[in-house]
Amino acid sequence: MRTTLDLPEDLLAEAMQAAHVKTKTKAIIVALEDLVQKARLA
Repeated sequence: MRTTLDLPEDLLAEAMQAAHVKTKTKAIIVALEDLVQKARLA
């Protein structure tokens, strides 16, 4: 699914480094997967 997001560039860059990913898309996917996993454990 394609969508347009207005995200802080510095936050996205930091997320990419933290997740050790090379693309913005992958950083967002990793972050969403982590959020869902944490919600399921709560």
